[in-house]
Amino acid sequence: MVKGGPLARVTGQGATFGFGWRRDIMKKMVLIIILCAVLSAPAASPGNDQIGYVLLIDPALPECAGAAWLGYLMERQVYIREHTDQYKLIPGIVIPTFDEEVEGRKTMAQIWKELKEKDQSRTDKYLDELLPVHEADFMREYVWTYLKQQSWSKQPKDLRLKEFSVWQQLHLKGHQPKTHGNIRITEESAKLK
Repeated sequence: MVKGGPLARVTGQGATFGFGWRRDIMKKMVLIIILCAVLSAPAASPGNDQIGYVLLIDPALPECAGAAWLGYLMERQVYIREHTDQYKLIPGIVIPTFDEEVEGRKTMAQIWKELKEKDQSRTDKYLDELLPVHEADFMREYVWTYLKQQSWSKQPKDLRLKEFSVWQQLHLKGHQPKTHGNIRITEESAKLK
């Protein structure tokens, strides 16, 4: 079921989905991503089985980018389920941890790469700029530089920020980071299981 507002609400078992994708390829890609996430998700741990996840995605996203952003959210959900000890699992929007955000952005970039390999006419300014970051293996530095949250109080030890700064000046001039979705934890969606 998709509900209005700045972000569309997608709900189901663990997370729900209700997109009106118009193209067959988008439907297939979403199904593949969902299947991969379900297969890679761990079994519920004690206490974790009562947690529901609602993926909130920007309904204004162009169709060509929707699968990549959905993959980002699903990877974040998998990360949360595998690392519940790092979170206060209370109802509300999840503020991503550094590693969670890195994994989500890597997955999104990889999905975008594979989509572009199949259809080179596919374009999205943000994702086209993120892909070289992934290919240059600077995603951790990118996330720390562009997406740092107040809750990330301690800088990871192995960031290559000086190298990234040089690379960034050549490859990311005028770059604006984007986030087109969130994850909300809710007890209500867990009851739908």
